[in-house]
Amino acid sequence: MYKIPLFSILALLAVIQPATADLSDLLITEVAVTPTDGEFIEIHNKGAVSIDLSDVYLTDATFANGNTYYYQLVSGGGGGGGFADFYARFPDGATIAPGAYQTVSLTGSTAFFNTYGISPTYELFEDDGGPDGIADMREAFIGSINNQGSLTNGGEVIILVHWDGQSDLMDDIDYIVWGDKVEAVSKTGISIDGPDGDAIASNYLPDTDIASQAVVANSAHAVGSSWQRNNFNEGNETQVGGNGFNGSDETSEDTNNTFFEDIATPNAAAGNPPAPQIIINEVDAVGSTEFIELKGAANSSTDGITLIMYDGATDQISAVYNLSGGTLSANGYYLIGDTTLTPDFVLPDNSLEDGADAVAIYYADASNFNIGDGITTNDILDALVYDSGQADDVGLLTLMNNSEPQIDENSNGNASSESMSRCPDGSGGSLNSNTYQATTPTPGLLNNLCPIGDYYATADDTNATTLRNSLHEIIDDHTHFPYSGNGIDTWEILSFADQDPVDQNKVWMIYKNNSYTYMGGGIQAYNREHTWPQSYGFHQNVLGTDNTARTDTHHLMMSDVDYNSNRDNLYFDDCDNGCTEDVTTANHGQGGPGIANKYDNDSYEVWDFRKGNIARAMFYMDVRYAGDVNGEVDLQLTDNPNLIQSGQPYMGLLSTLIEWHYADPVDDYERTRNERVYSYQGNRNPFIDHPEWVECIFVQGGDCTTLTDDLIFADTFE
Repeated sequence: MYKIPLFSILALLAVIQPATADLSDLLITEVAVTPTDGEFIEIHNKGAVSIDLSDVYLTDATFANGNTYYYQLVSGGGGGGGFADFYARFPDGATIAPGAYQTVSLTGSTAFFNTYGISPTYELFEDDGGPDGIADMREAFIGSINNQGSLTNGGEVIILVHWDGQSDLMDDIDYIVWGDKVEAVSKTGISIDGPDGDAIASNYLPDTDIASQAVVANSAHAVGSSWQRNNFNEGNETQVGGNGFNGSDETSEDTNNTFFEDIATPNAAAGNPPAPQIIINEVDAVGSTEFIELKGAANSSTDGITLIMYDGATDQISAVYNLSGGTLSANGYYLIGDTTLTPDFVLPDNSLEDGADAVAIYYADASNFNIGDGITTNDILDALVYDSGQADDVGLLTLMNNSEPQIDENSNGNASSESMSRCPDGSGGSLNSNTYQATTPTPGLLNNLCPIGDYYATADDTNATTLRNSLHEIIDDHTHFPYSGNGIDTWEILSFADQDPVDQNKVWMIYKNNSYTYMGGGIQAYNREHTWPQSYGFHQNVLGTDNTARTDTHHLMMSDVDYNSNRDNLYFDDCDNGCTEDVTTANHGQGGPGIANKYDNDSYEVWDFRKGNIARAMFYMDVRYAGDVNGEVDLQLTDNPNLIQSGQPYMGLLSTLIEWHYADPVDDYERTRNERVYSYQGNRNPFIDHPEWVECIFVQGGDCTTLTDDLIFADTFE
């Protein structure tokens, strides 16, 4: 008798072995919070195997002020039923098929049907007084639903979680927050003992800190709409070292990028998500290394995006490239170019013509475009019409917004070594080219050190008042970023602005004069110093976490934690008697023995190398913030220490800062920092570019007119 080898049997069994259900395939895919009768939460199984929901829970039961959190269920707590919160468990034996969408109505099946014309899969509680054929969710414990399921429009969390009924720890499945993050949760440092038969507590792994968690939206969606998931891979969610299945950190998902708002689609896939906010950020068409750089939200997908090249000789399509399947970098860049650049998408050599030509990106399937087709603006995201000295192509310019210029890569006579870049990085907006300049190529990186051109062209030096007011109009309304969060925030900007000039992996401390390896935001040896203390005019408790002055990186600087604490909110002044010293480190030829910051009960004197930096940051804040915009206050420098009090918009001492400005002139490090902040915020510190303006505006009796010919307008503001 022929015998089948054992290894063949094992191989055959491996082939026919059914796939195992993976709870990480379960996602929250839609949430509706208004109208009240239409509140629901939708779940989806993105996997290939049915998932048993018997031990899966759904809850919004957190209340920080009452120390009530969903994970306390294992020890007999956890909330639900109070404050309109609920803690629900799916029906025993409930399953969700592969690819299926199921909804939980939070106000009952009748209200849901009256709103959407269909029935939900589950109702949180029975709203008809008796069984109606719609499965009811189970209470996690007695009273944890209590006919309450209303979601708040302002600040809320929804958590999908698994618990086997015995373990100390629960496994996160999915987690989303919207609004003000009052209900957000972090289990970092939590130790808990459940009903597992021993008295040994178990420890949760660190979650993303609440300040860094993303919110789906800051306010409620429109009535009849919902928030819907457009990314089933959960964006840039951390997949190791977390409390979810397979080690994911569910609190780290950038839900502000992975959800969008549209007409509600309960029990079904999401509607068509809006076109991605992606622009062309840089193009290098002339020279040996050609590339196109796109910019958008960090880690966003290029699915559905098509790159088109137009030939200016015919005004027809010369090449079509399907960019689907790609992902922008953590810094929001996607590089298209030849192999020497190690791009995200490889272009054949010499793909880009020198001009007049155009490149454009569309949110449309590549099959909609054919070589030889004419110009189209249907589904266009962005375009750039360019040349290297050729005349404008009127036909191609119809791709752009009205009156937007055709960009000359050879405008400086250096087309072979320069590219066309948005300056500052990401500026100008879709189908606008007015911020492009020919400058040093930075493929896949931030466009930095851009020429400032006529940035100060409208500065009016008639007198101190006109100069102050005209500079304010130039530098206000800058782009501001979140204080902390996913994607670009102040941590990321400062990691670049305060980069150690000899080691790009480190950041240079403002007071201690040492460098630390940059490890990201959060609790580190360094933190962020508000050189103008936020308690003097723009505290987060008054104007909000992300108010413009608090997040302005022209005055935010990296600092050693202890030195920052010593400085506290002391105003700046020379310290002569009874001073405590913060000795600086010898770093890059600065500081060392005998060099120190000094402080007493009222004031803080910065060490010599940073005196001018601090002074010019203070002058900037005084001029930038004039109280003319809602949510901003009129910040003022003063020599009266009695005015410098918590809650008041005063800082000083002005006369000392003027002395520091003259004693420590602008240097290359400060100039570079100004450029780097400008590349993000789009505004500059004018007192670094033109230190003579300090005398005109801040020095009593300063005569602006004597500065006009010699200093202010010298070299056309360059």
